[in-house]
Amino acid sequence: MGPSSISCARCATGNHPASHFCSGCGLPLGSVEPDAGAGSDALGPYEAPEPADRDLVGLLRDLALRSGFEATPSGPGWRLLVPLELDRRQAVYVGPGGTDHDGRSILALVSVCGPARERDARTLLKINARAVDGHFAIKVLRGEEYFVVIHNVAAESAGHLHPAGLVRRIAEVADGLEDRILRGRDL
Repeated sequence: MGPSSISCARCATGNHPASHFCSGCGLPLGSVEPDAGAGSDALGPYEAPEPADRDLVGLLRDLALRSGFEATPSGPGWRLLVPLELDRRQAVYVGPGGTDHDGRSILALVSVCGPARERDARTLLKINARAVDGHFAIKVLRGEEYFVVIHNVAAESAGHLHPAGLVRRIAEVADGLEDRILRGRDL
């Protein structure tokens, strides 16, 4: 694959930059219309928690309910819907995030911003250097790359969190990028 090729997010086939669809699997390349349902996969498949771990299901439920936002079960975790200014809303997903290098359980808070575009990646890396609550990352959802804001928390410290403020800040950062890359549309 040459430097001027576009790699497919689903099958990694190199495609000509003028191509609209992957020559390997047919996925739209650089789609301008994000998949509004992709957020439901934001927690994605993670490592199963160890049997000796704390009750992650109860811990996640408690965190979701303490946030004070509309909370509904979603995959292995919860979807929190955060109302924002100008009648915008942003979903933040909270669920198991695997384990850290010491084997401790992690809870992940994830909010989808929109389709990942190479032109925005450099700006996001600069913003990450100043990030306090969460950081930008790329996550493959339904075969497409999306920018997300993710904040990982050690499960053992989740009881000490103030979830309402943390979830709102993650939602605001994610919605700010979503507003920018989708030119005002609310995914």
